[in-house]
Amino acid sequence: MYLKEILDTKKKIKFKRIILNSQEIEENDLFIPFSGCEDRSKYIPDALLKKCSLVITDKDYPNKKVLKINNLNQKIITIFNKYYHYPLKNLHLIGITGTDGKTTICHILSHFLNCPSLGTLGFKINNRIYNLNNTTPSLDKIYEAINDTKTLGFKDLVMEVSSEAYLTNRIGNLPFDIAIFSNLTKDHLDKHKDFNNYLNCKLKLFQNSKFSILNRDSKYYELFKLNSQSSLSYGFSKKADLRIIYYKLYQDKTFLIIKYQRKFYKIISPLLGKFNVYNLVSCLLTCFYLGYDFNYLKTKILSLQPVPGRMEILSLNPFVVLDYAHTTNSTLKVLKYFHKFQKNIITIVGSAGDRYQEKRKEIGKIVLKYSKLVIFTTDDPRYEDPNLIISNMLSKTKKKNYVKILNREEAIKYAITNYPKSLILVLGKGRDNYMLIKNQKIPYSDYETILEILKK
Repeated sequence: MYLKEILDTKKKIKFKRIILNSQEIEENDLFIPFSGCEDRSKYIPDALLKKCSLVITDKDYPNKKVLKINNLNQKIITIFNKYYHYPLKNLHLIGITGTDGKTTICHILSHFLNCPSLGTLGFKINNRIYNLNNTTPSLDKIYEAINDTKTLGFKDLVMEVSSEAYLTNRIGNLPFDIAIFSNLTKDHLDKHKDFNNYLNCKLKLFQNSKFSILNRDSKYYELFKLNSQSSLSYGFSKKADLRIIYYKLYQDKTFLIIKYQRKFYKIISPLLGKFNVYNLVSCLLTCFYLGYDFNYLKTKILSLQPVPGRMEILSLNPFVVLDYAHTTNSTLKVLKYFHKFQKNIITIVGSAGDRYQEKRKEIGKIVLKYSKLVIFTTDDPRYEDPNLIISNMLSKTKKKNYVKILNREEAIKYAITNYPKSLILVLGKGRDNYMLIKNQKIPYSDYETILEILKK
């Protein structure tokens, strides 16, 4: 492709690909050090050494192969649209945000719409999964996924949108057709510094979307509505457009009744927990808005599989459940759900290092309250001492129903070996396949560890 096809310029420069990460540059690529909140011009020398065709930046840089453009953050979307020949035309781009529930909603909606998904579990398309470095990747990866989705004939793409993606300006003003809001609690404040910053980053998705699907029961509902062009709501509130009339939780399923446009619908869902009632109905409302029939959706619900690593039952004897819960809110919901059916709970849990520390003591109190025994262990410590992290988790409780086993594999083995008749909850990492120690991703998987122990 030639530069004049994506920019108003007379420069006769040909390039192979657009790359935002200097580590991925090959000869004849076009490199854009998309700044966000970081000055990425420091990567320009490396790009030039790798013989890129051109560098486009909004910084002054004395080199003939570097082109300065003002307001690059505003123009980056136009550049990608032209490069991929406007791939968003006749394609629904659906973004999902919230403190908890993003991955589950993305999973459910992808199943309902028979379309690709982009998020924590990777880029899933045509039964293949491509790993991503972030829940919400950089714009070049997003547009590559959008282009693949369009090329293969899909009409929808659902994706998780993290607050960090807006905090770092990773996705600019990417336009969405539909934005879905799940919930909002105080978390991830290690990077956002304060709650208002976190909230404002979440709101940006709705400011860049044509339509919104909102949780009416959230105390932030009115604010999200104010930042939406047009919207529908879901929840238990009588004012919700899709109202949850009744639900009953079972250990292996959930029954619920909903009301939408004066019609009542009965649903049996294989997803567990009240929080998954919210996740499910947000997807149903999105599909109703898109014109899908309930009979079709009812069939899709029956074939819905649990999200890998989310309330995932790996064994019934012993009863072992794997879950990604790592926020205060998600940990509370998982423990309260299982406590309804089983008081004999063994919980294996830790907390990530170099992340929001305030939640540690809250998570510690929750797991000790609802568990017969808690096994505190290591969970992505990064540069922190796991012993110190566990001390933080125990700082606001006097309960003694716990042991410390720093080796996570040994902690899981201890629980399964010594408590075969208990419900064993393994929380925090879900289907992650690594342990973050310092800045290294050491291969490790709760899922594989559990299956290996169960074989013996």
